[in-house]
Amino acid sequence: MTRNLIITILALAVCWPGMTVNAQEPEKVKEGVEYVNGFIALQVGIPSGGMQKAIQNNMGNTGFGGGFCLLTNPFTWGKNKRNGPLRIGVDAGYTYYGRFLSEVTINGYEGDYKTSYGILQANALLQLRPKTIEAITPFIEILAGGNFYLSTIKENLDLIETSLGVETPDLDSYSSASFNKGLAVGCYIGNHQKKGARFTLRISYNRGSSIKYVVRNSLAYDPGNNGLSYEVGKAPVSYLLVQVGIGR
Repeated sequence: MTRNLIITILALAVCWPGMTVNAQEPEKVKEGVEYVNGFIALQVGIPSGGMQKAIQNNMGNTGFGGGFCLLTNPFTWGKNKRNGPLRIGVDAGYTYYGRFLSEVTINGYEGDYKTSYGILQANALLQLRPKTIEAITPFIEILAGGNFYLSTIKENLDLIETSLGVETPDLDSYSSASFNKGLAVGCYIGNHQKKGARFTLRISYNRGSSIKYVVRNSLAYDPGNNGLSYEVGKAPVSYLLVQVGIGR
C-alpha cells in the first residue's frame, strides 16, 4: 500500500503539467515566490450511509462548520528559494451536525434531555500543485490525522431525579476519537499577479476507524448505581467534506 502510494505521487509529479522540475534550469531569483499558503473556509460534511446512523438530523444528515489549512513551501527552506510542486502543512475544522431532543418516562415520571454533537477534524497533509502559479491553480492532497466526535448533553430531568432520589447524572459531555486518512482535490481561482486572497474550493474524502456516539432515546435508570445512564453506539467514519473559502 505504501509503495503504491509513493509510486502514484511520483507519477503525478512527473506527468502533471507544470509540475516537472528541470534540474538543468539556472536558478533565478523570482518575484512571487510563495513561502506560505493556506485558506479559511466554510464547510459542509456529507456522511456515508453507515455513518448516518450516528447523525440522524433534520438537515438531510449533513453538517455545517468552518475550517482552515496552513501550508509551507519546502523549496524555500534552502538557499535557492523558489516555487515548487510540493507543500507540507496541516488542516483543522469543526462540523456541527445538529441536536436531538429526547423525552423519557422512567418509573412513571417524565423528563427530557437535549444532545448536540459534531466532529472536529485535524490532519497533517502533503499537497501537490503546479510549480507555476496560474489564474486557476489546481492541487491534490494526501492527508492523515484524526476525527474527534464531540457531544454535549443538557438535561431537564429534575422531576425524575427528585422522584427517584438520584444525583444529577454526569451527562455533560461525551467524546470519541478515530484515526483518519483521506484524499482531497481543489483549486485556487483568481488573479495570481496580486498578493490578495483568491477563491478556494476543496473537496476531501475522509475515512477512519469507528466512532462511538450517544444513542437516541436511550436514557434509562440503573437501579444498581441508583443513577441515570445512556447507551453508546458505534458507527464507521466515512464522509465527504466540501469547503469554500478564500486563500492563496
